[in-house]
Amino acid sequence: MSSDPAAIAKAYFSRIRARDLGVVDLFHEDARLVGLGDEKAGHDAIREFYGGVIERAGPTPSLVGDLLVAGNRVAAEILIELKDGSTIHAVDLFEIDGDRIRSLSYFIASH
Repeated sequence: MSSDPAAIAKAYFSRIRARDLGVVDLFHEDARLVGLGDEKAGHDAIREFYGGVIERAGPTPSLVGDLLVAGNRVAAEILIELKDGSTIHAVDLFEIDGDRIRSLSYFIASH
């Protein structure tokens, strides 16, 4: 695994597109996932979250433009196509620690 923050963010999106629950392995054991007024902490909670999202929504994220990298932080503007045909516009903000995601905050612009 690369310690390049951009490469880790790209691996995250690749695993989500592949509906790969192994996306959780990209997170630290005590990582935080924050969005929509909620926080998931730790592998078990994050695995449960992604298991449900992948099953129910079948998200297919695609980048809008380039990743923005500043040190260990990566920002990505994305469009997420869902299996029901709808699209969500979002921004993901990653904090990378070593070769894993320490935290991921997501901001939904529209449904």
